[in-house]
Amino acid sequence: MDHFLIWNTVSMAWTEIGLDDDEYPAIARELRRSYESWEAVDTVIRRDVLGSFALESGLFPLALVPVVGLLLIAPFPDWGYDEDYLRQRMRRWHRMARWRQYLNPVRLLGYPIAWLFSLPLRRRLERAWMACG
Repeated sequence: MDHFLIWNTVSMAWTEIGLDDDEYPAIARELRRSYESWEAVDTVIRRDVLGSFALESGLFPLALVPVVGLLLIAPFPDWGYDEDYLRQRMRRWHRMARWRQYLNPVRLLGYPIAWLFSLPLRRRLERAWMACG
């Protein structure tokens, strides 16, 4: 199954603008067409999307250091990730066994930060999922 809609939606947690409240119901309706439960959606989010974004999230505390911060904040897009880039990222993530991804200590440290980055978005998306059911 192509999980691009989930990846594209949740990746907005790492952008400057995020999603507007009125975008969540349409996304939730679209997700309901492909996934039978919120748990299935949330599993993709937790296992794949957060894992993939954990590396950048692990580096984010360095953004608090003024000189280093200028270099690290620039890669986060203002308006969202390009579809080709995000699909390539999905392929790279799935190419390697998940357990091997977490051998990188920065990814291990970044996962809780990625969890926190995505939490407001995930809560809004879950509410929209429940409301359109």
